[in-house]
Amino acid sequence: MKNIFKIFLAFGLLVFVSACDSLDLDEQAINPNSVTPENAEINLVMNNAMIELGDFIDEASDETMPYVRMTALDGGDRYDNQDGPSSFDFIWDLAYSQIIPDCNLIIQLAEENGGFTRHAGVAKIIKAYTMLTLVDLFGDIPYSQAFQGTDELNPTADAGSSVYEAAIGLLEKAIADLGNPSGTITNDIFYDGSDASWIKAANSLKLKAYLNTGNTAQINALIAADDLISAEADDFQFQYGSNRNTPDARHPYYADSYEAGGAGWYLSNQYMWFLFGDKFTEDPRLKYYFYRQDCDETDENFFTLDCTALPYPTHFPAGLPWCTASLDVAGYSGYWGRDHGNNDGIPPDGLKRTVWGAYPAGGKYDDNSCGGTSNGGTDGDGGAGIQPMILSSYVDFMRAEAALTLSTSDDAAAMLESGVRKSITKVMGFTSQAGADAPSMDDVEDYVTEVNNKFNAADADGKLDLVMKEYLIALQGNGLEGYNGYRRTCMPKNLQPLRLDDPSPFARSFWYPSNYVNRNSNASQKADVTVPVFWDTKAPGCAQ
Repeated sequence: MKNIFKIFLAFGLLVFVSACDSLDLDEQAINPNSVTPENAEINLVMNNAMIELGDFIDEASDETMPYVRMTALDGGDRYDNQDGPSSFDFIWDLAYSQIIPDCNLIIQLAEENGGFTRHAGVAKIIKAYTMLTLVDLFGDIPYSQAFQGTDELNPTADAGSSVYEAAIGLLEKAIADLGNPSGTITNDIFYDGSDASWIKAANSLKLKAYLNTGNTAQINALIAADDLISAEADDFQFQYGSNRNTPDARHPYYADSYEAGGAGWYLSNQYMWFLFGDKFTEDPRLKYYFYRQDCDETDENFFTLDCTALPYPTHFPAGLPWCTASLDVAGYSGYWGRDHGNNDGIPPDGLKRTVWGAYPAGGKYDDNSCGGTSNGGTDGDGGAGIQPMILSSYVDFMRAEAALTLSTSDDAAAMLESGVRKSITKVMGFTSQAGADAPSMDDVEDYVTEVNNKFNAADADGKLDLVMKEYLIALQGNGLEGYNGYRRTCMPKNLQPLRLDDPSPFARSFWYPSNYVNRNSNASQKADVTVPVFWDTKAPGCAQ
């Protein structure tokens, strides 16, 4: 879908380059904002890199969400067989064959032609974000010897810590470039040409890197400088469209769930349960996040939903969801996903199980109509959703965590409340479909009050657990930051165990992609997925 979009974008910009040949280039050469072949070329590559970044973070989220119960872990019944090395070929190729080479070319063109510091700065941010993410997923990766063409076909892996240092250095250089901007980015799909917003994004990426590495001094410096993403207007997100064909510009979750054939994902029973079964107050985001196709799971036969006739697992802590999110929760029905590690075959439930809702997929708001979504892409917001990357609410949750774990200068309670409020406000403003039954401001206040009361009554461990749970809830659509947060803290606690009562240890990193290990003579596969990335210092790692 997104590759088709790239082709059309590239074609349009190439036509634009051809048109420039007839212009008076000598006169325009004195103005870096004028249209020149070099300007058009750098904008072509710039726009491609932006779209590729959206693909990359979407793929990183898809791979990480099942591990932290944001979607069902249903590819395997253990952490070591949920994915194989080939599962990560696409994201590796995207980074090493497309995003980083494109960013390197942009930086090179900017340096050779002069007057394009804006392009150079944005390219450095995209490159740094990609590098940080690769380390977060895989650990040690090729960097210093990579991207040399035929001069080095088998680059060795650099320590993840050194790649992190290089990425942070790129972010600092990007901030300097954007502080002295020149050149105009054609169609800045993230920030519409706002240098200030790009700088906030760069600083917020530094915050996430410093939180992973536990750097209190640098986090305090960022807090004092007060130039982080702090308002929805500066949210770092990839915006999808509602166009269905040539190209299909819709959110991939929407395309999976709102065409013929029914749901393409199994959502996580526990993640849905978090929003209505874990507190006294219903989460105002519930019906924006999830749409129920069938509002009664109790009348299904054994073939369609076999677990309704099975006993509650003896290795499950009491009170956790089982079979569906709402099976034993009074007042709720139809929240039909899968338990953690249930890799059974797929029964005829595609027209029954819960699908992605209005946020972030651009789907339907759940108005209790409980109808099917296989309607040829005509429902809801038509797929005009977002891929959230770093939102203002995320920054507040990271600051709350840092205040509790690193004794930074923030007030953890204030940051927690701010993060919850910003997340709810963003989600509730996401669709015009919500009618009279939509949550009210009283509902929001009731929820925030319960969260605040729980925080104030908790001990230090309980406070951190609550922050990480509320952060995970706010992360709908972004599994990467949920996976990072869980490895940093091993929280939230009391997560649904694997369905198999003999689980493998938690995955602290992913297998190296097969296309890397098989084609690089200096690469070797990990012994198992318990190998931690450099900043994951939990020993022996998160148990669940």
